[in-house]
Amino acid sequence: KTRSEYPSVKSSDLESLKEEAEKIINSNGLKIFYKKPETETSSKLWTIGPEKLVTWLMTENKDVSLKLILDTNKIASYLQETVAPSVDIEPIKARFEIKDNKVSTWQRGIDGQKLNIASSSEKIKNDFFAGNSEIDLIIEKISSQSLNPEENYNIQEIIGTGHSNFAGSSVNRRKNISVGAQAVSGILIAPGEEFSLVKALGDVSAETGYFPELVIKDNKTIPEYGGGLCQVATTLFRAALESGLPITERRNHSYRVSYYEPAGMDAAVYIPNPDVRFINDTPDYILIQFRIEGNDIYFDFWGKEDGRTATTTKPVIYNIVKPEPTKYIESEDLAPGEEKCTERAHNGADAYFDYTVIYPEGSTTTPIQERRFNSHYVPWREVCLIGKELPSEEEIIQEENKTEEIIEEEKKNEEEIE
Repeated sequence: KTRSEYPSVKSSDLESLKEEAEKIINSNGLKIFYKKPETETSSKLWTIGPEKLVTWLMTENKDVSLKLILDTNKIASYLQETVAPSVDIEPIKARFEIKDNKVSTWQRGIDGQKLNIASSSEKIKNDFFAGNSEIDLIIEKISSQSLNPEENYNIQEIIGTGHSNFAGSSVNRRKNISVGAQAVSGILIAPGEEFSLVKALGDVSAETGYFPELVIKDNKTIPEYGGGLCQVATTLFRAALESGLPITERRNHSYRVSYYEPAGMDAAVYIPNPDVRFINDTPDYILIQFRIEGNDIYFDFWGKEDGRTATTTKPVIYNIVKPEPTKYIESEDLAPGEEKCTERAHNGADAYFDYTVIYPEGSTTTPIQERRFNSHYVPWREVCLIGKELPSEEEIIQEENKTEEIIEEEKKNEEEIE
């Protein structure tokens, strides 16, 4: 027995599509691209020439008539082989190692992305015959898991960053800042836990890697191990403010220091006090990380946003008092007439700024927390050492003669007594 099968599409049926097909063959082809989420310009671009595009053509029955379309299977094959390898990025899961209750190594999670081949193929097919020759692809984000799921730390993002600048610091001061920042970096603060900078720093001495540098102590600026740690204290204080955390201890410096301007937003630290303390009142852990970029130091507080907003007003500086004139002290350690200033002049002043934290609806604390931070800075006079001038030859002779006269006088007095 025989069975006859007749073609569903005949040459004559395609005549009406010939002109449209020739336009495609003579066109500039098709461009496909994708944009990175943070940009508005194309990050990757692929051009499909007419010689390739014509192989994607096929027909479709539409209302008893034929219509030219693009074969989504062939588009998908091209996207899979040529485009996806340049677009797809595997997510990197955050991971860390804890040693002595501190994060020793930590790698932040990085989101990935994947080309949605099916949706992109369908979009190319529809948009091309709608007159669009430049078509952006459909990219799906793949969220990285924050930390190991078995550890309930839930650290996902930066919730606050503190910053300060230490340009002009000496070599030893820079070393101390780095050592102090490393001592704090990696600390995990549990929900409800109070952080203490003094506790985090521990022993500050030559044995723990610190160098002698100037510190403010007993109304004097003197060299001690760990000078410069107030840069760490000030930056951590500002990070806690940015994160909207309750500050439980902070003291300003005795006088204004250029490294910590604007005045009023500094914090001092010295073992065992003053200290910088704050509480992690978020529902999740906070991880402290630092970075030094040139003359700038940053502390990033990693955790999970809970909807709170924190604001600080610009410091108000008032009651400015000029310091007393420079005080000169003669020194035999300097060459005659040589001058070396050990204390710089600073204006005295008072300063304050307002700190407001608005908690999200449903929080167990008061919806709005407001606090004013006040600072008082004493005027600080300049103190300079000056090399003692050597006496002239004439002055030396006069001094010697005077000494001889005193000796003769003492002898005469002794003879009279006898």
